[in-house]
Amino acid sequence: MPRLIVRSTPSHGDSVTELSRLRTTIGRSARNDLCVEDPFASRLHAEIRRRGDSFWISDLGSANGTLMNGLRLTSQVQLNDRDIIRIGETEIEYSERADTAPARGRTSILFSDSSFAPTPEATIVAGNRNSAQDLLKLTDSQTQLNKTFVDNRTLPPTPRSVGQDELNLISRVSLTLLSPLSLDDTLQQVLECVFDVLSADRGYVMLLETPEGKPDDAPELVCKALKARRQANTSHQEIQISHSITEQVLKQCTSVLTSDAQQDPRFQERQSIVLGGVRSVMAVPLAVENRASGMVYVDSPYQTNRFTERDLQLLTLIAGVAAIRIENVRLLEVQQEQKRLANELAVASEIQLRLHPASPPAIAGYDLIGVSFPCYEVGGDYFDFIEKRDGRFVVALGDVSGKGTGAALLMSSVHAAVRAQATTRLSASEVVGEINRYIYDNTPSNRFVTLFYSELDPRTHQLNYITAGHNSPLLVRASGEVTTLDIGGFPVGITPFADYREGWAELEPGDVMVIYSDGVTESLDEAGEEFGEARLVEIVQKNRGRTAAGLRDRIDEALAKFVGKAKTVDDLTLVIVKRKSLEE
Repeated sequence: MPRLIVRSTPSHGDSVTELSRLRTTIGRSARNDLCVEDPFASRLHAEIRRRGDSFWISDLGSANGTLMNGLRLTSQVQLNDRDIIRIGETEIEYSERADTAPARGRTSILFSDSSFAPTPEATIVAGNRNSAQDLLKLTDSQTQLNKTFVDNRTLPPTPRSVGQDELNLISRVSLTLLSPLSLDDTLQQVLECVFDVLSADRGYVMLLETPEGKPDDAPELVCKALKARRQANTSHQEIQISHSITEQVLKQCTSVLTSDAQQDPRFQERQSIVLGGVRSVMAVPLAVENRASGMVYVDSPYQTNRFTERDLQLLTLIAGVAAIRIENVRLLEVQQEQKRLANELAVASEIQLRLHPASPPAIAGYDLIGVSFPCYEVGGDYFDFIEKRDGRFVVALGDVSGKGTGAALLMSSVHAAVRAQATTRLSASEVVGEINRYIYDNTPSNRFVTLFYSELDPRTHQLNYITAGHNSPLLVRASGEVTTLDIGGFPVGITPFADYREGWAELEPGDVMVIYSDGVTESLDEAGEEFGEARLVEIVQKNRGRTAAGLRDRIDEALAKFVGKAKTVDDLTLVIVKRKSLEE
């Protein structure tokens, strides 16, 4: 995969950023994908975009410019292998070769036996327990920690030597369970191992699981695998285990052995045990680090005294190995699900990024910039520049209620609606009215969108606008006077009968219009105080003589300083439209 290599600095050495995204931003701000701590870099300095199989770099209006192979960028340029990008005093190499990455930071996993090449599923087991001897130590320590009930007495934790039979058993169980199986197949293999070494008539593997759709409920014991020597019609749902046994095994993490459950005074549910025909019983916890996640249960409805203390030790050995394997399979399944979700979010993020304009339009006499940073991988903020057939330009910014994937889906609907209506001959109020009805008809009742929609005529410098429930944009005059653009109506999507009024303004030379989402003014510092509109107005007034990109950087710098280490709580979007002064 192509990558950027930031060449060594005295304090940090080389670093690598893979170009895995559609857009990679570079600059001094921590919001960037590649943050360069260079005093001569702008906060949002440059960006690299993927187009098919190629990558293109462009400057984002930086104060000191971006050099590629010694030449200053004035437009988007395609990158080639070994191209050198210079931002301030920082040198960045674009590389298409994997072997150019620095060795620092690589991780190697070593195995003591070079002939053993474990599968990915087996890696955790191999790393945690390198031999059958270690596995036996694990189960020994578990046995010593747990009080083991045999009939009416407790087994003392007596030390014992490792017999050849036990080592053979552990080796066979380990090899069986190291196979790359699903969780269900793994559990069935556990029972196969149990029946190979024990004279059980029935066996179950039970796991604690949270009921689907009820994450706050207590986990329930669910039968995940069963086996019987004689044909039985019992289903997973019909399995019932004595409450006394589950209490001992799961809550106290102890093993249970009884020669005749029907006569054992420890079991209170004597009637249900008699009806179930249960006699000899063994149950051991599936536990890792003394935390039980289920149990292996075997019984015989036909004979008393079927199981011995040695049988209990063998079942404990099998459960010890199985518990590690089950934990690994579960972790792997969680990891795979997280990877799947991450891939879906990456695709959604790329689609959403494509909905934002790659660069602002070039309008004679004007300087425009737009930027959006989602709070999560995807966000609900929207901005756009659209050229109309009559030469006017639509400048829009919206903020969907909520955050995350749901807000991002609605944001794409807003983008489509604005694009569709902006190309018509309708007035601005009619355009927003149509967008409102579309959003109302196609979204849940608890969702809405605040929207600023405007049309700029660069020939007359007239701006007609509608602020539909959105933060009122700032119009800061060249003199420093501040006007808020607050005429409009309700947020779109609340009611189908909303009326929208149009406001009008004329942009004079040196005037600046700042449109923003509430992620700017509602940013919180570590004490919970909001950034607020007053601070934003002050920054714009002080920096109104800068370029649009320069003003954007000053706002970002002030936000970063104010927020400090506080967590970002909302999407943040800025659009700046400046009419150039006569001197520019």
